[in-house]
Amino acid sequence: MRTLIMFACALLISVSAFASTDRKSENKNKETTLVLQLTGSVVDDKNKETLAGAAIIVDGKKYYSDLDGQFTITDVNPGKHEVKVELISYEPYVIEIDLTKNQKLNVSLLQK
Repeated sequence: MRTLIMFACALLISVSAFASTDRKSENKNKETTLVLQLTGSVVDDKNKETLAGAAIIVDGKKYYSDLDGQFTITDVNPGKHEVKVELISYEPYVIEIDLTKNQKLNVSLLQK
């Protein structure tokens, strides 16, 4: 009986130790996941006026410039991304960027 209790205690301790190290590795994975920020502005190429409501498309997700032509995208993973900027009556602007740190992108659109 004593042997059975000792075996059960040892098993319980080893299982709880394993579960604890597993949670630590999950937290490390969450901490090492880097998310970057892409900010910028959209302006008219000729008169440099800000353009509100321009669509900024990053990896298929669409964002919009605010009333001052500014945009902030806070959930971008590091690496190469295609960025497309569109607005009615303007030529689309397409660029590939390689994000390694937070970046600012200023876009000038040409009117059609």
